[in-house]
Amino acid sequence: MRKSVLLAAALVGAGAAAQANAQWIMMPDSTNNRMVLFDTFNGSVVNSDFFGLQAGTPVHAINVGNEIWVSEQIGDRVSRWDLSGNLLGNIGGQFAGGGLDNIRGMALVGNTVYVTNAGTNNDAPGPAVVMFDTNGNSMGSFSTVGLAPSPFHVLAYQGGLLVSSSSANDDIHHFDINGNSIGTFHNSTTLNFAEQMAYASNGDILVAGFSSNNIVRFDPNTGDVISTFAASGARGVYQLGNGNIMWTNSAGAHIFDVGLGTSSLVYSGGGRFLEFLVPSPGVLPMLGIAGLIGARRRR
Repeated sequence: MRKSVLLAAALVGAGAAAQANAQWIMMPDSTNNRMVLFDTFNGSVVNSDFFGLQAGTPVHAINVGNEIWVSEQIGDRVSRWDLSGNLLGNIGGQFAGGGLDNIRGMALVGNTVYVTNAGTNNDAPGPAVVMFDTNGNSMGSFSTVGLAPSPFHVLAYQGGLLVSSSSANDDIHHFDINGNSIGTFHNSTTLNFAEQMAYASNGDILVAGFSSNNIVRFDPNTGDVISTFAASGARGVYQLGNGNIMWTNSAGAHIFDVGLGTSSLVYSGGGRFLEFLVPSPGVLPMLGIAGLIGARRRR
């Protein structure tokens, strides 16, 4: 029991610390195949073309050490980039034995990268979460069949994992860290085709509902709905430092003003998942000069 409590605290604490120290929010634009950076406090665009991406329908970018890993839904691979936007290589791909097919969101939990997978081509496991170490070596997978039948995203949760799904049975299912089912976190008509999940600043869980056209806020302990707001075709979600909520869809990135109760478009393009970028301190000066300072001048 004590080990489980400590693990849960470590996972949540590490995630909260990383998000609090985030320098930018990054988002793959799957229409223009480029990485976009936003300000973590107010959501303003910092760099609309940080670096170009491969044309494999990039969905989610996550920070893995001083690399950025990008899941490519149609490319059936995870591309690895350095912080200057140089391609370091790919995990998987459309070849026999690639092991990935129709992938979506990811999460780095501890030293394991969890990747949601839906298809069976390229010797992929079907509906499952595929695992890699931070060097890109395979660590196997666990099935989500019948629980999260079309997995879309993974979120560290109470020492385990939440997996969202674009189809029934469960909108969001709870697994332990090894992929064993713990049970339903949430399943109702309020949420349909669940994509990205993210923690709100107070610990609530925000989820983008693509087909329910909303952002749903959940009680993190019970999975009960706290509130919703309209977000047509929502894909990604992230709470900003000023309390407003950034969300994305095929039109781009929007900000929901919690005081006014309205959303406004801040970036036009193929909006996908939102994630914080926290490069190590030694890399920050190089990254700032190479990418962000020039971008701010152009604005």
